[in-house]
Amino acid sequence: MADKRVDGFPGWAVTALRRMGYRPGNVMDEHVKAWWSWYQVDNDFYASDRLDTGRGGSPEGHLSLRPARMVAEEWASLVMDEKTVIASEDDPLNSWLDERFGDFVGTEADHLALAFALGTGAWSCDFGLTTDGETLEDAMVRLSWHDAGGICPLLSDVDSSVSCAFVDTVLVGGVLLDRLQVHEPVGETRGTYHVRTWLFGRRNHQVPVATDSVLPDLDTGSTLPTYALVRPAISNTYQDACPLGVSVYDDGIDAIKCVDEAFDRSYWMLRLCQPRVIVDESGLMRDPKTGEPLLGDTIDQKMFRPVRSTIDGKSPMTVYAPPLGADESDAAINSALSLLSAKCGFGPNYLSYSRQQGLRTATEVSSDNSQLFRTVRKHEQGVGESLRRLFSGAYSAECALRGIVPSSLDVDVRWDDSIVEDTATERALMKDDISRGLAPAWLYPVRYYGMDEASAKALVGSQQAVPEEA
Repeated sequence: MADKRVDGFPGWAVTALRRMGYRPGNVMDEHVKAWWSWYQVDNDFYASDRLDTGRGGSPEGHLSLRPARMVAEEWASLVMDEKTVIASEDDPLNSWLDERFGDFVGTEADHLALAFALGTGAWSCDFGLTTDGETLEDAMVRLSWHDAGGICPLLSDVDSSVSCAFVDTVLVGGVLLDRLQVHEPVGETRGTYHVRTWLFGRRNHQVPVATDSVLPDLDTGSTLPTYALVRPAISNTYQDACPLGVSVYDDGIDAIKCVDEAFDRSYWMLRLCQPRVIVDESGLMRDPKTGEPLLGDTIDQKMFRPVRSTIDGKSPMTVYAPPLGADESDAAINSALSLLSAKCGFGPNYLSYSRQQGLRTATEVSSDNSQLFRTVRKHEQGVGESLRRLFSGAYSAECALRGIVPSSLDVDVRWDDSIVEDTATERALMKDDISRGLAPAWLYPVRYYGMDEASAKALVGSQQAVPEEA
């Protein structure tokens, strides 16, 4: 299978949309393609015609720590991890979220990293309905992921998407087909959202493939969007009034180059500075039949013939063992990573080559790293809005298709704030305040165990009760 490539929204899909009267807004394609090249370490910067002759003489390109991927994955893990909670105070909605999407955070972490890398990602709703007799009451929402190369805005309200087209590959009747899907409101004053679907053969995108397996036009009956774009909290300075975002490492391309130049130099210093033994030819064992030196028994073939001296005609045995410069190489890589940290919103010194990467709690983060705190909050706010839009719209559409009137559409996203607030430290401080009489004991189980006030007071009272004297 060919390596995955992201070259922007496919040209055949742009043509098909225009033919159907839409105005594609895939204005960020060139930027998306460039960001992908840094994410995959696949551009001219990493190309090289030098040969690694130590093992077979195969071409070897510029070595990389994959800093772009490192930045995107680190931001995704800081924003959304296993402690992120998607819930609702409405019991039916909360049960629906838990039953259908209880594993959403774990399964979508890699997708969020890709959205941060390419500037934009999207989740869209599929309802599993076909034309073979299924009723709307059978509708059950599933979510499809799309990276930036499969997203094309159609109508936007400033930087908020109103309608959007998506391209992906689906398996229909055992055959892989390219799917073009449009999610848009239909009717006066932005009516109910419709999901329109066309299937094409992978080699022929001129005429859609006829199939009974997909509803060509599904009216969800809901006025809420049936998709959500997710992007980093970075202003798009390339396009005005565009719902597509910008990569988290867009400002750090020069720092990415510094990191990989330093790492590449470190590798080649190790290669070039390996010890070599230089010995006079008279000291080499030779094949009795051919007279050729037998170098196979030397230490990893690191023995070399000397260059004959024209001064005295004789070369003594010597060892070539230059200094590695390891400290200088580490310092260069750490300096480059610190620059990358600052350019990509982490603050200086967050990323490091010589210590464990990543700072997870407030006590581990230096007090002057306010840049990290601010950026985490901004990304959380943006991703949270996308998730609330996604699940509210999905639940609203499924209820509408099934003829159910939802009691609430409010979805809450709660983040793990250990990067900003050190929970262990907070707990210790509260315990100290309680022991000094500055706070009531029942407040502790309320805050950290989610108990209601009455239950917490009953628990604390039963633990502190003293048996009456006989």
